[in-house]
Amino acid sequence: MTASDLELDLDAALTRLDASMAALRNRLREHLGIAGVDLTVVQFVSRAESGGRPVRVKDLSSHLGITGPAITSAVDRLERSGHLQRRPNPDDGRSRLIELTDTSRVQYHAAMDSTNEHLHELMSSFSDRDKARFVRIIDRVVRALDGGAPSA
Repeated sequence: MTASDLELDLDAALTRLDASMAALRNRLREHLGIAGVDLTVVQFVSRAESGGRPVRVKDLSSHLGITGPAITSAVDRLERSGHLQRRPNPDDGRSRLIELTDTSRVQYHAAMDSTNEHLHELMSSFSDRDKARFVRIIDRVVRALDGGAPSA
């Protein structure tokens, strides 16, 4: 297989990944009635909850690369619409933790169907070293994609 063939295979794989992610986001949007950054926030909070990790506005901002004010606005909207709730942070009285409401959690998991189980099964088959390498590769792809974005 030539380098050109490998590059074409990689482009095709990224296109398939993009199509799968778009289909997943469409399914979530239909079930939850939200889109855009709001959906991204809900996805992040759900994944963090699944991993037993608490979420603060600061965490959302740093992990999603979205400004603090934009995240705060999204969390406010999602709280008003009944998707998220804030609760006191037991480790830091100055901050609050963000979590899905029970209703939103049920809707999210219904929309995800068995997707999470398949992803967890896949990820558990990787060694810690492979997971770290996978994260680095994804980060490089994201930087390459972001680098190709038109400047405002």
